[in-house]
Amino acid sequence: MFAVFLPSLNFRGNSTPYLWWFYKFVSELGAQAAYICGEEYFFDPGEHHAAGRPDVSNGFATSFGFAIPNIETLAVLARHGIPNHVWRSLEDRFPSNPLAAFQDFCLQKNELLGAAIFESLDQITQTHGKVEAVLTCVNCVTLAELCRTRDVPLIHVELGALRRPHFPLTAYFDFSGVNGGTEARARFTAAEDALKSDGWGNLKALQGLFFSTAPQEGLCPDVDLGLALQVEDDSNVICYSNRFSSSSLINDAQIRLAQGAIAAPVLVRSHPGSLFSVRNISPEFVADTSETSLQFVSRCKRIHTINSSVAVEALLHGREVFVFGESSFGFCIDPLTHRINGPATAFFLLNYLVPWDIAFSSDYLRFRLARPSEERIREVHLEQFMQKKIELLETRIDALEEQITQIKSSLSWRITQPLRTLLKVLRQVKARVR
Repeated sequence: MFAVFLPSLNFRGNSTPYLWWFYKFVSELGAQAAYICGEEYFFDPGEHHAAGRPDVSNGFATSFGFAIPNIETLAVLARHGIPNHVWRSLEDRFPSNPLAAFQDFCLQKNELLGAAIFESLDQITQTHGKVEAVLTCVNCVTLAELCRTRDVPLIHVELGALRRPHFPLTAYFDFSGVNGGTEARARFTAAEDALKSDGWGNLKALQGLFFSTAPQEGLCPDVDLGLALQVEDDSNVICYSNRFSSSSLINDAQIRLAQGAIAAPVLVRSHPGSLFSVRNISPEFVADTSETSLQFVSRCKRIHTINSSVAVEALLHGREVFVFGESSFGFCIDPLTHRINGPATAFFLLNYLVPWDIAFSSDYLRFRLARPSEERIREVHLEQFMQKKIELLETRIDALEEQITQIKSSLSWRITQPLRTLLKVLRQVKARVR
């Protein structure tokens, strides 16, 4: 039996900030897990939909591979909720400042919350037996310390750095933390020698495997610097920014402009999920209007960010990258050139990131709980990534064959048939003459 822990802390205007994650876990694990969260997660999904929640839409569910459960499915799940007064007590410590409450939840131990989680785990153990692992998608010091005390593995999962449509969808999977306090660098350091000779440290090889569309080679960047901003209420910024903010990135760029270190304009890309737009800044800054992050990256010689995953896309494009906050991929950047460190990036992409389609399955969870070698982890991930690549190529071949069929059935194809036959004969004659 697994246990899924999701906070009911109201820092995004509701007490179910990780609702779609709850549905994803339910879709993948169902009755194989007990769910430690607030009661509102178990409300009829129709109520959440009526409240205008975009994460309770069929399109959202299709994108992230989960089914929206019905009330009957939710009613039979094993639930061990944290009482509402525990969550409210956390919020009441920071009146009118919900993001401060969220930061405190992530980074500070809370005895009341710890006691509630302890009681929930006890109930699960008594009813269902030993808890194989606790799963969550956000850092919580209280939860982490409790799991260490009880010798229960804690697995953090979150959306990975590579996402559709330009890459296969991936997940972070970490026994230490997510966004901050991760095990990525330590795992690479321990496994570097064992994986050094397998050839995946080459940028072209990584591009060939991970790009769903061909990278725009030969496209010359037209700006010196691009700033990749982030969602304001994400733990990347709230907890792991090293005290940098969107404003400080802009201010730093202004200093570089004044020093003549870079030329104007600076391209500023807001996160698609941001509540704010870029405006009222000096004419030397231009708001990016690219449809995709890759189009933004292709325009910039270098990228500055707190810790946005756009940095990983930039590394795969061979761009210079400066990451100012704490991040799981910081070790992928060469400290001298600020470009890609090939072996480190190969480890990050092939070992640390997990293909989305398997990351939540009970089989994969148990595979990782058995602590396999990094070589074996890479084999499993590569098989899945290559299968996705094959499926993508097959789709393109099917589309091409359909186009060819349409061309061959067209009037112009039939009219030009004699000319194509003549050209074929001339090629054969020319070959014999040679």
